[in-house]
Amino acid sequence: MLEDRICLVTGASMGMGRAAAIEMARQGAAAVAIVDIDREGGNESAALVRAEGAKSVYFPCDLRDRDQISGTVTKVVSEFGGLDVLHNNAGVLERAFTNDVDFDTLPEQLWDLVMDVNLKAVWLMSRFAAPHLRQSTRTPAIVNAASTAGHVAYSHAAYGVSKAAVIQLTKTMAVSLAPDVRVNCYSPASIDTPMSHAAATAAGGGLPVAGAYENLIPRRGTVKEVAKLVCFLASADATFITGAEYLIDGGSLAWRGLRP
Repeated sequence: MLEDRICLVTGASMGMGRAAAIEMARQGAAAVAIVDIDREGGNESAALVRAEGAKSVYFPCDLRDRDQISGTVTKVVSEFGGLDVLHNNAGVLERAFTNDVDFDTLPEQLWDLVMDVNLKAVWLMSRFAAPHLRQSTRTPAIVNAASTAGHVAYSHAAYGVSKAAVIQLTKTMAVSLAPDVRVNCYSPASIDTPMSHAAATAAGGGLPVAGAYENLIPRRGTVKEVAKLVCFLASADATFITGAEYLIDGGSLAWRGLRP
C-alpha cells in the first residue's frame, strides 16, 4: 500500500509512532525517517524499521524548537531524496507530569509544553514539509494524531484542547493543500502504549477514571490497530479522502455510559 514512499514519523521512539513506522516498512515504504527527542528509543525504532526492509535513520529533534523542526525536514529530504508521507504522531499528556490538570490548577509551563508539542509542532512540521510533499508524485499525504479527548472533556484540560485544535487544523490544512496533498487525522481512545501507562502511574495517583473506563469499551486498543489506519490514510487506497477525522476508539464515543 505504501510502495516506494518516503515517510517521516514524529514521536516514533515508542508506542503508536514506532508501530506506524514499522507498519510503513512492512507495506513497502522505501524509507522511514524516525523523528524524536529520545535518542535511544529513536535508534531502536530505526533498527526495527530496517529489519522490515526499509531504509531508516533516526533524526533527533526537539519539537518545541522551530529551527530544529525546519532543519530536520531539510535533513530528511536530503537523506532520502524527497518526502511523500508525513505522520505527525508526537504528543505529550500533562498528567504524566502532574495531577494538577484542571484548567485552573495546571501549571502554565505544562500548558505551553502540551500546546507546543501537540499542536504548534504539527503546524510547523507540516508547514516546512508542504513544499516537498507538493513535489511528490506518489499520492502525498499528511496524517495527524488527534484524540477522542478532542471531543469530550476528560480531566486533563490542555491535552483535550490541543487535540480538538488538531482536528480543526487538519481540515484547514486539507483545504489549503488540495488538490496536491491530502490531510487527514485519526482520534484514538485508550490505546495500550507506554505513554498511557505513564499517565496512569507517574503522576502519583493515576487516572481517576481508569477503572470506570474499562467498562466503556470491550478492551484497550493496540498500537498495531492504529498503525494499520495510519497507513491506510497515507496510502493510494485513500486518494478521495481528505479533511477527514477517523475515530478508532472501540466504540467508546458511541455511548459514554457504562456497559451492563
